[in-house]
Amino acid sequence: MQTMNNPYFKDLPYKEISKKVVYQGKRLKVEEIEYLDGEKIIHREHVKAGNAIIILPITEDNKVIMVQEPRTPIGKVILDLPAGMIESGEEPSKAAIRELEEETGYLADKIEFLREYYQTVGYSDEKIQIYLATHLRKTKQHLDEDEEIRVIEIPLEEAIQMLNKNEIATASANIAFMHYLLYKNNH
Repeated sequence: MQTMNNPYFKDLPYKEISKKVVYQGKRLKVEEIEYLDGEKIIHREHVKAGNAIIILPITEDNKVIMVQEPRTPIGKVILDLPAGMIESGEEPSKAAIRELEEETGYLADKIEFLREYYQTVGYSDEKIQIYLATHLRKTKQHLDEDEEIRVIEIPLEEAIQMLNKNEIATASANIAFMHYLLYKNNH
């Protein structure tokens, strides 16, 4: 994130005095940390989630390639954009190309970085990078064993209407679409 010269962003003034891992799963790690702020001790719980990418794939005929998949934390099958984790040592743009093909069966000949953001800075370090994928070629899905993904092509204008009706409800998809529309208007 580009915050180096911005006076509103500063280094954390706290001194870490203790840290312990209280949960280690396949994807997430939870740490309990104590910081010293002058004389005061501050307790925090951090979710270490790794970094991820989300892809906004748009076809030559202005359709958005979306995925419909079950999301157990909210107990719903939702419509979202393809996304996934960046593997250790992997370039984010390469992760975007890989995840797009794995989840949708589309390969992007052009991938363009749009922006990055932190998902939930109050308790997690997860950083999301958004990519625009164009010049798409149909290949084959390569789903993980536990993935259940249905690919849906939606005209961009219909997707924007769905966004306005709050029918596309994930933060990452909302940010991707909104940034794309801003980007498209400014370029």
